[in-house]
Amino acid sequence: MNDYYVATFYSTSQALRFEKIMKSNGQQVTMIPVPRIISSSCGIAARFAKSQWPVVESLLTTGTGDAEEVYFFTTKGKELYAERIWHK
Repeated sequence: MNDYYVATFYSTSQALRFEKIMKSNGQQVTMIPVPRIISSSCGIAARFAKSQWPVVESLLTTGTGDAEEVYFFTTKGKELYAERIWHK
């Protein structure tokens, strides 16, 4: 499994807006259920590639994209780890 990022949102509408912004900027994004390793609550999250982080970070810092948190996911052996790297 490759390393990747997951962004979480306060609402479904924010998640869908983020997806639209990413796609309009030519970025691939996959909408997924919020991983249990992050939260036990229901919700939609956005998964994107490691190489896309600079674009996403720019969207978040300029206020164009709206997310609650962004996590970096990596694997070590069979274990999956999540590290929070950005918080609103």
